[in-house]
Amino acid sequence: MPKDSPGKADNGLPKPSIEHLKRLTDDTGLFQHARFIVPDRLNGYTTDDNARALIVMAKYYKQFSDPQALRLFEIYLAFLCHALKPDGTVHNFMDYNRNWRTGDTEHDAIGRTLWAFGSAIASPPSPVYLSVTKQLFEEAAKHIPILSPRGMSYAILGLVEYLGAFPQEDDLKRQLADVSEKLANLHRRYATKNWDWFENILSYDNAILPAALFAAGIALEEKKYLDIAERACKFLLANTYNGKHFSFVGSDNWYLKGKERSKFDQQPIEVAGTVLMLRNAYLATKNQEYLKLERKAFDWFLGENDLHLPMYDSQTKGCCDGLGPDNINTNQGAESIVSFLLALLNISEPV
Repeated sequence: MPKDSPGKADNGLPKPSIEHLKRLTDDTGLFQHARFIVPDRLNGYTTDDNARALIVMAKYYKQFSDPQALRLFEIYLAFLCHALKPDGTVHNFMDYNRNWRTGDTEHDAIGRTLWAFGSAIASPPSPVYLSVTKQLFEEAAKHIPILSPRGMSYAILGLVEYLGAFPQEDDLKRQLADVSEKLANLHRRYATKNWDWFENILSYDNAILPAALFAAGIALEEKKYLDIAERACKFLLANTYNGKHFSFVGSDNWYLKGKERSKFDQQPIEVAGTVLMLRNAYLATKNQEYLKLERKAFDWFLGENDLHLPMYDSQTKGCCDGLGPDNINTNQGAESIVSFLLALLNISEPV
């Protein structure tokens, strides 16, 4: 039986529930999309989503020891094992007939897979999973130097998790230092007085970049990374928090430097990254204001957003896919529910 029974609210926070994840998962993996709450088999599965789901299950099982969570953990881990190619790169898109689609960009998927393996290594439901997750992590880690900025950020989070469990791995510690320096160099290249960022655009999952650099700075005890992370964090907050609630950069045209910022559609992935960024900012600085903002960010799910509409569905235990200019997208797909649960599990952890 679980340690606690998810369902009742505690201090205004919903209790984490895996009900909707179970609905979207078959014996192959987590379906990418849903029509309202019904899995959309047409679009199959992605490694991106199954990697994030594995992170969620590692955290969830650590808190609740739920046998159903262990079953989901095993399904998502098996999906990632199958996704890994012989050269250590990964497939990303799989159709319902279990055929991999070719020709897709995989940099984010490699990074997210490393983060997932790192999370499973840091919080394994049982030691029996360590051998396979360590082996798979090391096979994929050799591709970290070629990753995109977000791929590097996900990989940093995975490396920090891995080294938290096995701090004696000097090769991986050097890799963490190398990739953290690459991310910091992007900031040095693009940051200006009025644009304190790693690129000339704010696009998707923005907060994951400073979140990763905070984590690296803490793990490596490197103040230069913490300083850059806090500067970028404050810049992002200035462009997403209006003093009352969060209004994330929209996916229509994103926010290109010097251009108009898109307001819609806002997506749940931005909340998960922002919660993690603010949690790591607090761990680095002990500034209580970051914890207050972390809760403000999470409350976007509960209706503290531009439309004052809840994105979390307390009946289905799922999360709506996006906040548009006039209404919400009521489809409740994989990225949305894993983003919601990742944010909720992070904010529920004691600091």
